[in-house]
Amino acid sequence: MGELGLNKIMGALLATALGLFGLKTLSDVVFAHGGEGHHGEEHAEATSLSEQMCEQFAYCVEVAGGGAAAAEEEEVFDLGALLAAADISRGERTFKGQCTTCHTVEEGGANGTGPNLYGVVGAAKHQHAGFNYSAALTEIGGSWTYEDLNHWLENPSSYARGTSMSFAGLRKDPDRINVIAYLTSFSPDAPAFPDPLPAAGEDEGAEAAEDGAEAPAEGEEAATPVEDAVEGAADAVTETVDDVTDAIAEEADAAMEAAEEALEEEAPTPTEEEGE
Repeated sequence: MGELGLNKIMGALLATALGLFGLKTLSDVVFAHGGEGHHGEEHAEATSLSEQMCEQFAYCVEVAGGGAAAAEEEEVFDLGALLAAADISRGERTFKGQCTTCHTVEEGGANGTGPNLYGVVGAAKHQHAGFNYSAALTEIGGSWTYEDLNHWLENPSSYARGTSMSFAGLRKDPDRINVIAYLTSFSPDAPAFPDPLPAAGEDEGAEAAEDGAEAPAEGEEAATPVEDAVEGAADAVTETVDDVTDAIAEEADAAMEAAEEALEEEAPTPTEEEGE
């Protein structure tokens, strides 16, 4: 066999070995990056989730709330849920301790420094014709909804600037909610309590239904944007590995064909053997 044939065979084998080595290296980088130990943990802490995904998968997405501050969930004031769980007896005690110096609440009760509050929930903000309301409250107009009562009782001077009511307000949510529930018990025409806010899972399911996406089945958690991004990155990497594998297989086949052709060219023909 001549030198040219040996070179072709060695080149084919070398190309195949390099292709296999490249495939192994790619697999290690993609699938074994998470097991780098302590150093990998430190690096994960030092970078955001979006940056880690860009580095590991070459798949960059904007991940909202990736910082440590996002872990702290903002407390949501759910007026409907609070009113549904209100304690009327505690509201009565708070009303008697804070409000009876100016108001009465029984039907037919007299006006004092403030108006009688029987039927106040859902009624007009200046329902008693015999009481001289401040201009600040009269100009606001409308009826006493649960939301308005909550803001008014929390800080009257902030709700209606210039009001003649000098009460500082009930700043604690339980005290304020219990008093509203107590006033509702003396308001025959009061509207129903507002509905509690939907849970986070219900919001996600409703949004998915509106967008035409399939809502998660009962007992299953909705996929987060991060999970969707990781899944997309994994799919992209899998496609890349498949493409590389196919390319290496084709290259190996071509190398073997070249080697076989080189062997056939170098093998002596029967005529040559007889001549020798």
